[in-house]
Amino acid sequence: MTLSSRVGLTLRVTNAVEYSEPRDAISHDWIKMLDQWGLVPVLIPNGLADPAAFLRALNIDLLVLTGGDDWGATPKRDRTEEILYRTALSDGIPVLGVCRGLQFIAAQSGAKPFEIEGHIATRHAVRMTPSLGGMYGSRPDVNSFHNLGLDDAALKISFHIAGRDVDGRVEAILHRELPVAAVMWHPEREGGHSGDRMLFEQLLKRGAFWLENNPV
Repeated sequence: MTLSSRVGLTLRVTNAVEYSEPRDAISHDWIKMLDQWGLVPVLIPNGLADPAAFLRALNIDLLVLTGGDDWGATPKRDRTEEILYRTALSDGIPVLGVCRGLQFIAAQSGAKPFEIEGHIATRHAVRMTPSLGGMYGSRPDVNSFHNLGLDDAALKISFHIAGRDVDGRVEAILHRELPVAAVMWHPEREGGHSGDRMLFEQLLKRGAFWLENNPV
């Protein structure tokens, strides 16, 4: 990866502490991580009149749908990411969903979320299929900061379930035809797995690398 690789990052919605003023925000962890990896972080604001035109003007190499905010709770972000996602798919831009990003991608495929317990500010093992096992190992330990699980019946139509927790809940998905991957853990946070960097590298270099030799 070189500084010529540009990574578009979607932003969460926050409010000022003492008065109502919606703001876009992102953790410094994302900026630090991408900078250390030699990548250019490009921030994509919410509320744009034409997110598709903005995305195309950026000339990015990878779109990351970041975490934060529950899907459905922030209409401007929801609309922005819907348009960005559709544009990326039509233009062949690889997409990586992270936590909420996976939930968002799943929602676009008709998967229904449900509340779960014991996955906030903790770590747990994930059982990986061979499609990602070469990067992460067969049973990596990952961080966890989410309170929603996903019904995978609808997901299986378009996505291969590449990782599940010990209870069988979805933790990683790969599109069966397109360069779209998503994970429920946070690569940018402390304790991220070394496989995360490899995932970024392969998406940037090869797109849907998991389809090259072993279609899912």
